Amino acid sequence: MAVTGAGMADNTGLPEARSPVVSMYHVLRRLFVLHRRLKQQEQYCKDQIPVLLAEVMRDTQYSFSPKEMQRIAKYYQLSLNVLCDNLYQLTGNQLKEEEHKRIILLSVFMPLVDDLYDDQLLNHEQIISLITAPEAYNPVNTADHVVKSLYLGLLRLTPRRQLFIEYLQAGCNWENESLKQLNENITEPDLYQITYNKSYYSLLLFYAILDHYPSQEIHQLLYPAAGLMQLTNDAFDVWKDVHNGLYTLPNLYRNFEQLQQLFLSEIASINRQLSQLNYPVKARQNYAITIHALNAMGWMSLEQLKRVTADVSTIEELKTLSRQELVCDMDALRQYMKWIKLTRRFTNHYDAASFDSIHRYQPKQEHALTS
Repeated sequence: MAVTGAGMADNTGLPEARSPVVSMYHVLRRLFVLHRRLKQQEQYCKDQIPVLLAEVMRDTQYSFSPKEMQRIAKYYQLSLNVLCDNLYQLTGNQLKEEEHKRIILLSVFMPLVDDLYDDQLLNHEQIISLITAPEAYNPVNTADHVVKSLYLGLLRLTPRRQLFIEYLQAGCNWENESLKQLNENITEPDLYQITYNKSYYSLLLFYAILDHYPSQEIHQLLYPAAGLMQLTNDAFDVWKDVHNGLYTLPNLYRNFEQLQQLFLSEIASINRQLSQLNYPVKARQNYAITIHALNAMGWMSLEQLKRVTADVSTIEELKTLSRQELVCDMDALRQYMKWIKLTRRFTNHYDAASFDSIHRYQPKQEHALTS
């Protein structure tokens, strides 16, 4: 793997960073704060999410199962801590209670829209009809009745209704494109395009519902950040996806060295762009630690997949591997320490071989940015 500025490697598999700016103490402190918040939010999720859903979905009389509530809570915590609150801590803003409500509703809404596609509950034309004219849409089943109710609730609360609808339309178009992932003949360029853009519009939807929309400069780093988030998710989901017939970059092409080169390039790009933003150094570093904590998990998962699939040449052979072999265990102390060390390395990583071919897929931002 060609990496500019590489030094002595250690057991993380990543070249030694030059002159680290962020200390191990800073990383540990930030990760501890995030861990404590996650624990505190667990009770908030149990208490507040059911109340809010009952209020917004009064007309549906739909009750979410415990498994669905668990999915909602995880989606909310990821969206809150990595996307929304992380952005606000960078820019010096503070989330209001109304914004928390929007984040919760969107955390319920988005997985349900995914289900409409994945479970073939509606076709693409029906979903676009629901999105573009929700008030006039007549539900055909329980699922789209629930989605419509949530959607109308979101539109009443969001400060940028039209921008939200545009991003949702774009995201649904990429969700529809992602159905190509059910075909093992999907090309590697198509997978890159779907992986990045589907995740990118999911991020933009969360920012569209906030009172303070991110600047154009922040927009530039969202695309690589979104791509790595989805690649991390795909790396952790190889066992599940391969048994569900869903083809992704990690399970179909298994070009792990290329994916790791991409990680290094995108991480360096994110850090360089962050360093140019006119915000306090500590705020920029905390933002980087938070997103690179996820990237470190993705890297560790790719490392494990590269090791256990060394002799695998087909999808059928991949299916024979156990869940334990394919899913990266983050609970062991040794793994936990490696994760912390990688998070620090990524936060201080600025030099990498370029991987510019990905960014030709990035859509142009033509919307007026509202602060």
